Amino acid sequence: MKILLFGGSGQLGGELREKAKDLSFEVIAPVTKEVDISDRAQVIHLIKQVAPSVIINSAAYTAVDKAESERDRAFEINAKGPRIIGEAALEVGARVIHISTDYVFSGEASEPLDEGAKTGPINVYGESKLEGEKALQEIIPDNSLVIRTASLHGALGENFVSTMLRLFKEKESVSVVNDQVMSPTYAGWLAEVLLDLARMKDVVGLLHAAGQGAISWFDFALEIKKQSGLKCEIKPVSHTEFKRAARRPKYSALSTRALAAILGRPSISWQEGLRLHLERL
Repeated sequence: MKILLFGGSGQLGGELREKAKDLSFEVIAPVTKEVDISDRAQVIHLIKQVAPSVIINSAAYTAVDKAESERDRAFEINAKGPRIIGEAALEVGARVIHISTDYVFSGEASEPLDEGAKTGPINVYGESKLEGEKALQEIIPDNSLVIRTASLHGALGENFVSTMLRLFKEKESVSVVNDQVMSPTYAGWLAEVLLDLARMKDVVGLLHAAGQGAISWFDFALEIKKQSGLKCEIKPVSHTEFKRAARRPKYSALSTRALAAILGRPSISWQEGLRLHLERL
């Protein structure tokens, strides 16, 4: 199976490229300098040239705070980009798997959100990602799959885990938010899931794929400390003590029951995902 991967230089893209090698997938992953997904001519030319069976789009504008002042650029990549990819995929008959986020939700929930939960983003990043979802579902509803994930971490990029490991070594104490709840997701596991779904041609629509569990960033930091064996005091604080340009959802943990039914296995626990990440390091 030939896969055209956008965002191959990111932490998820890197995991996809590595795991695809072991599973006999042919992956073409142009770097950002070669292809800007908001450039219609470039994207259409590349997709027609490659003629892939599946297009996986993990490219995104992910600077959540910066997006507040760079709204146009965030929408170009996160909304216009998927629309262009969908239009080109329709021409060549390719299936699209697109990565979205838990930030499409408002954060007012109190239990893990399923695919039918009402959306309501509270920042520009979430708004732009939701528009990208809608664009694909409008253009190519019968041959596209949107995957919402959350709090991604892995060995191939900068993320909360890598930041905590660095701070634990540099400082005697760190303060971490304890009133925002999410589902940490290991990028290596998600890459395997995406490749499994790439083989399942009939799976379309929307799915949540994240680590099992609903925890605060503070609790996640405690587990990172425990599993890494590093010494550092971790202090719980409210999100109001951190001045950020963009608001974050207070609760955005994802339910993965639908994914488990399709794959025939449960999602990985967030603790196991962290263990695999640290083992990889």
